[in-house]
Amino acid sequence: MNTTIDISHIPFSRYGAYVSITAEEDSDFLTIHNVRKRFEDGPALKLSFWHGGRQIGFSQAATPERLVYTAPAGKVSIYIPDDETMVFVSEGMDLYFRALVDYGYGTEKEENQFIIMNAGQKSHTLFGVSAGKGTLSGPFVEDDIWKWNGRPVDKRQDLRVECDKGKALVAMRLSMEEVTHIETSEPDEDIQAIKSEWQAFLAKMPDSRPDMPETEKEFGRVTWYNLWSSFARAWDVYHHDTMLMSKKYMSSVWSWDHCFNALAMAEVSQQAALEQFMAPFVLQAANGVLPDMWNPYMEVVWAVTKPPIHGWCFGKLMDKFDFPPETLSVVYGHLEKWTNWWMEYRDEDGDGIPAYPQGCDSGWDNGSVFDNGYFVASPDLSAFLVLQMNTLARIADALDENPKAVDWRRRSEELLRRMHETNWKNDRFVAVMSHSHDYQPEPGCLLVNMPVVLGELLDKDKMAKTAKRIDERFLTEHGLATEAPDSPRYEADGYWRGPIWAPSTYLMVDGLRRGGYAELAAKIAKRYLHMSCHVAKGNYENFDALTGQGLRAPGYTWSASVYMLLSWEFAD
Repeated sequence: MNTTIDISHIPFSRYGAYVSITAEEDSDFLTIHNVRKRFEDGPALKLSFWHGGRQIGFSQAATPERLVYTAPAGKVSIYIPDDETMVFVSEGMDLYFRALVDYGYGTEKEENQFIIMNAGQKSHTLFGVSAGKGTLSGPFVEDDIWKWNGRPVDKRQDLRVECDKGKALVAMRLSMEEVTHIETSEPDEDIQAIKSEWQAFLAKMPDSRPDMPETEKEFGRVTWYNLWSSFARAWDVYHHDTMLMSKKYMSSVWSWDHCFNALAMAEVSQQAALEQFMAPFVLQAANGVLPDMWNPYMEVVWAVTKPPIHGWCFGKLMDKFDFPPETLSVVYGHLEKWTNWWMEYRDEDGDGIPAYPQGCDSGWDNGSVFDNGYFVASPDLSAFLVLQMNTLARIADALDENPKAVDWRRRSEELLRRMHETNWKNDRFVAVMSHSHDYQPEPGCLLVNMPVVLGELLDKDKMAKTAKRIDERFLTEHGLATEAPDSPRYEADGYWRGPIWAPSTYLMVDGLRRGGYAELAAKIAKRYLHMSCHVAKGNYENFDALTGQGLRAPGYTWSASVYMLLSWEFAD
């Protein structure tokens, strides 16, 4: 059965590729992305279709192996034969590629071989026209800087390929290195090879329950495609094939999203899960901190990091797999340094409770617990570190390092005790400011309730009261609002000040289930699943907590991974 892709929701790409195509709803052009760049720096070219000298509209049909655009004038098929190449096969429609270049130029290297240099992206885009007629020209820049002898300069950054005898065939390679010649191979064979690769990955997706409605089965297949197509090939700081957050806007990796993708890939293989889990640790600094985010050849961001959910994640992988001693030893070293960094470098007031300097380090960038200032000792941070210390103890046990295991359990128990003393006020968890220990007496932010992730490790009375608060104040028809809807700080599209997010949902569902609240966990999970599939109809970065509509960045992989995890774990 074919899987149908809407590229206004999920970028069209394939496993390993550093190029993608997207469209906005009701737009008359496509955007080709350089996946090595993120945010507004990623779009490389616009593509539109023409006939008789006029731009024409089109309809789209996409499967994992190819895009097909049709119009009364003809059709265009697009596919991605390798990590840097796209091929365009046109019958009756001319192709117009407009480079999105602030500083660059184009030239015809040889007959029917055109190259556009993009100094801003540090990339080269080579076009090989095997059928049709290519013309490189424009835009004509008229400002004083670009004038030559008083005349505007033709930057030759736009390529028009007109059909010859009703046909056009173009191969485009977007690369960091200059290549001088490109040709197409046999399109039908290429497309069949891509289809076979996709089918092999699809076969690794766990079976749906027999009575699952077809709409949910199809949404699951599309979500699985979302994950498959978001992989970038091992290169530079990507030491393994690495799943990006998206191949549209967020084409990078952050130091906690990869954990959810690792858990989803555990259904593919132990190796696939481990490679995604280890993604940030190849960059770990000598003092133990992890970078905030990274992408190849472009940037590795320090001075900000992400929350230490890695021990929690690897503990779940240990529940599923038996890892060899050499792997456990490597992971132990990384988690040990990561844990000690938080305890040594982020205990601002020396009270034994680490703090987030600001919201981005928590992953909840603008969460309302950070409204009072810098260095906030939020209880989620201690809870994650308690779990991480317990995972370190578990690894030490597996490696027959009993003294280390004993010491980690001692440290875990001590941090848990301090968290209870510091962050439990008036029968609720609160986030306190370093030094003063001031706090919001009625916190509206879901983050302060994250200690439920401790599951069976959390005091039963505190678990009961926190679970009740989550159920009564934060759970909407669609899932867990990150800011209580009755809070004066609630914003429908307020990023972490209201919308539903996948990572907070999964962490809390997992903890509630382990802590004895399986019914509440299932209620949250099933509402999230229904919202994603039937209301938003996509895996967005976040969702409106009251309407369930997707808000930002469709085709987001940690949302796709969480959807798959919850669908497998709450299948009944």
